[in-house]
Amino acid sequence: GNGIGFNANNIILSLLGPHIFNNKRQMVICIDDIHLAGKKATSFVPDFMKGGIGVGKRPEDYKESGGRPPAFTFIAASDKSLVARGGSGGIAIWTRLENDIRPAAYDS
Repeated sequence: GNGIGFNANNIILSLLGPHIFNNKRQMVICIDDIHLAGKKATSFVPDFMKGGIGVGKRPEDYKESGGRPPAFTFIAASDKSLVARGGSGGIAIWTRLENDIRPAAYDS
């Protein structure tokens, strides 16, 4: 999954779903569930928002509609971080944390 937070114990938004790696240095993001402050909130999110971010969709679903799935192309990596460019040109930075954030991100 992916998440945004202040630190490993305070995760605000988490998007849970599989990541698919392809041979173009890309990671395709699939979203199955949305968590807010560690609590599953998918059922409370309006359908137009879920549709807009592709909740429940897989790459083949986008092919059928002629669209592109959310994906990031890797441009730099180190032992502690990963940098990628999004399909719309934005930059994403993932940082390796010492502690596992899943308990804070997914209320597990």
